[in-house]
Order: sequence, then structure tokens, then C-alpha cells
Amino acid sequence: MRSFPDGVNFDKNKFGVIPENTILTVNTRTGQIIDQWGNNTFYMPHGLYVDAEENIWLTDVGMHQVFKYSKGERVLTLGESFVAGDDSSHFCKPTDVVTSNDGSHIYVADGYCNDRIVKFDSKGNFVKEYSMPEREKSLNIPHSIVIIETLDLICVADRENGRIVCFDDGNDDDETNEYDQGQVKAIIDHPLMRTVYAIHYDSNKHRLYAVSGKNEKNRALGFTYSVHPESFGQLIATWEPNDKFGEPHDLTLSVNGRSLFVGEIHPNRIDSFDVLN
Repeated sequence: MRSFPDGVNFDKNKFGVIPENTILTVNTRTGQIIDQWGNNTFYMPHGLYVDAEENIWLTDVGMHQVFKYSKGERVLTLGESFVAGDDSSHFCKPTDVVTSNDGSHIYVADGYCNDRIVKFDSKGNFVKEYSMPEREKSLNIPHSIVIIETLDLICVADRENGRIVCFDDGNDDDETNEYDQGQVKAIIDHPLMRTVYAIHYDSNKHRLYAVSGKNEKNRALGFTYSVHPESFGQLIATWEPNDKFGEPHDLTLSVNGRSLFVGEIHPNRIDSFDVLN
């Protein structure tokens, strides 16, 4: 917690802006860096997402903000720089961001100190937020987020609770339901998934990929779940690299759906897996 002495506010005077380029484009066949940018811009970048129009979205947990970049230019900012909050225009260490396929809505996992999902329109206007019903276990670090549009679901990796929670995303017309509690449609869990750091949806195969962290009893693993309506949440497979995971933190799928990439923070590396039918 050295970066956040009080657990919320980033010590920017001590740690400062990152002087190096933080956004890298890597050739997945050769491992060579073919482009890089973002020096002297971010303090603690965390979530990264590329939308259907190749816009790049990032969260910065130190700045409590979410950014959209188009062709290298920042075109949208959500949240107030270094001001934490839990209202419709502030975040507290937001962890991840994703958009609908048509770009009409933005979803933010918020995050390390706000246990909620926040939804905005394409211009950044607040639409609603999602959280667990009052009598149920609240989200504990919503760390990664995906949309399953065919099922009207927004699913989140509930990291410290070791589960994936899916909310109903099909009732925006209800103006009285801006703070949406009770619309949980599904929960996916597994005895080996004691924490869950990242999830990714494969719309072609109707699968949900997840990576867990390790603890004293369980090693870190990858999980493949079905999200087909007739078998939703059923475990298909577990997987890991030959030399085991260290600390996996994020994952994504290649555009052609043939490769799955897992980013680790200890060791600092990206693991590549072939996606099997």
C-alpha cells in the first residue's frame, strides 16, 4: 500500500508520473515491440481494452480515471484527476473498462475501493450502476469485466470472492432503477477458483475464459466455462503453462480467436495458449 498511504489516494509526489512508454504494441509471432507510447502520461495504468473501432481504453487506478484514445489522441475522460469518489462522476481506483459492440455504452469496473459496475452512454453521461443486493455478499474488488450482448449480461470477475457475477443489462428503460440491486442473473464459481483476476468472452465459441490467482492451497489456473444458454456456467477445462503460472493478472483473445494471451506480473511476461475446439 506504499503507493496509496491511506488506501485511497495515490502518493503522486513520491512516485510521480511514469516516464517510460506504458502502451506497447507487440508482434505476437515474434515478440517484437512495433509501437509504443504513453510516456509521462499515466501514474498507475491498470485496465486495457480495444473496442471494435480500434479505440484504446485505459483505466488509471492512481488517477481514479478512465481514458479513451483514438489514433493516439485522448478523446474522452471519465472521472476527476486524483479525486476519488463513489457518485456518478467519480471513481475510486477503477480496474477495467469495456464498451458495447456498437460503442453506445461504456462499462467501468470500480474497483479497488468501490464495489460496483458503472454504465455510461457513449459521451460519458451516467446511465446506471450495478451492485449486489443488500442481503447478499457484496462484490469484493470487481477486477475485470465483459459483456455478453446476446444474453443481455454484464459479467464481472469478483476477485476476492472467487466468483464471476453476471448482471441483467436489459432494462435501461426503467428510469427508477439507476442504482440496480437485485438484477443478478447468474454466478459462476468453482472450488479451485479461490480468486479470479480476469475474464474474457469468446462470442464465436460461447465460452468465458478466466484466470485465478494462487494461495496457500491452490495454484493459479486458467478456466474455460460454457456460456451457452443451455449449459451456462459449466466448466469445460482448466489450463496452465508447462512451468505453471506465477501471478496472472489479465487475459485477452486474439482477433481470430485462435490464441489466448495471459499477462503476468510475477514474472513479468505474457503467456500464449492455442485455443482448442
